[in-house]
Formats: sequence, structure tokens, C-alpha cells
Amino acid sequence: MGELEIIGRGRTADVFAVPGDGTRVLRRNRNGGDATREAEVMERLARQDYPVPAVFHAEGPDLVMERLAGPSLLDALLSGAYEPEPAGELIAELLTRLHALPDAPPAHLDLHPENVILTDRGPVVIDWETAEEGLPPGLDHAMSALILAEVAVSPAPYAPGARAGLTALLAATRTPLLPHLTTARRRRAADPNLTDGEVAALGAAAELVVGLATASASPR
Repeated sequence: MGELEIIGRGRTADVFAVPGDGTRVLRRNRNGGDATREAEVMERLARQDYPVPAVFHAEGPDLVMERLAGPSLLDALLSGAYEPEPAGELIAELLTRLHALPDAPPAHLDLHPENVILTDRGPVVIDWETAEEGLPPGLDHAMSALILAEVAVSPAPYAPGARAGLTALLAATRTPLLPHLTTARRRRAADPNLTDGEVAALGAAAELVVGLATASASPR
């Protein structure tokens, strides 16, 4: 493909623009992992009309897929174009829609605002590298809640917004997630991409999820 223009960099992969008509990107795993399994997951979900990028090719660490036009949900939140409460509700809706698919759909396990792109055709879920088959839906919901809670208990200036989004997510979630919170915390702690500080904050994050979920479930 010649020289590629890098247009994004995540914790585990780089994203490049594919020369040509501007409709494709190449995501390359820096750890050399195989992207074909992720491509198969996305193609299966696309056949079931779940909003994922179209896949064109996968080989080794490389995944060529549709280039999406639009900001991430995180960028929309940071710019003020999207409010935290609707964002939390959207995450819950995307998880619910995923697990309503037939034939035991995979759990995403990393569905948070940075992995939702707001396009003209609606929100599209990206980054299915950690998707896993055979897991209970409640664990997927618990992982998303815990990730938001990690931000909510952090010193970041947008922590109050994360807390508001988390509260909305929990209120909109009908799948029991608290029974899966311990497993979610263990999985997050084992993530090699988390810093020591992020791992240390998981206890406070889990406590926040329990507190807000309990309050949300209480009769008013």
C-alpha cells in the first residue's frame, strides 16, 4: 500500500488511512495479534444488522475496514455536543440491542464512549478485539459500567459527567449486572493496558457502581 498516513493511535493498535477513495482504514495491532477473529465477529454482526464498520480484509495483525465519518461519543461529550445522560442511555441501548441478537452474540467487553462513533446512519460500535463468545450479558453491562465508574472516581475534570452518564446507564439497564461485577473487576485488573493507578482505583469504581445501581433499583 506504500506509505500510510496514521490517523489514530490506541493503546494496542495504530489506525492508518488507506490511499484511494478515502472510504477505508487499516488498523494494525502493535502486538502482532491476529485480527481475523475480530473480523469474523464484525462480519457476523453486520449480517444481523448490528451497527459495526464494514470489513474489507483481515490478515495477521491488519484489519482493513470502513472509514467512519463522525466524532466518537467521547469527543462529542468533551465538546458539549452530547450530554452525559443520553450518552449513558445510548451505551445501555447498544448493549441491550447486542444481546438481543439470536444465536448467542459475543460480549463486546469494552463498550464505552470512545468505542462508539456517531455517524449519519447512527451510532456504530468499533473495536471488537476483546469480544468473547459464551459470556453472560450481565458481564458485558458490568464491564461498561465499571469503565465509566473508573473515570467517575478519577481526578479528571470530566469525572462528574462520567458519574452522570453512569447513573443514566444503570437506570436504563434491565440486565442484572451486580452479580457479574466481581468478574468484571478481575478482568479489568488483568488488563495489561491499565496503569497501576488505574488498577488501584478499581475498588472505588466497583463501590460506586454498587451504590448507584442500588439507588437506581430502590423504589421512589
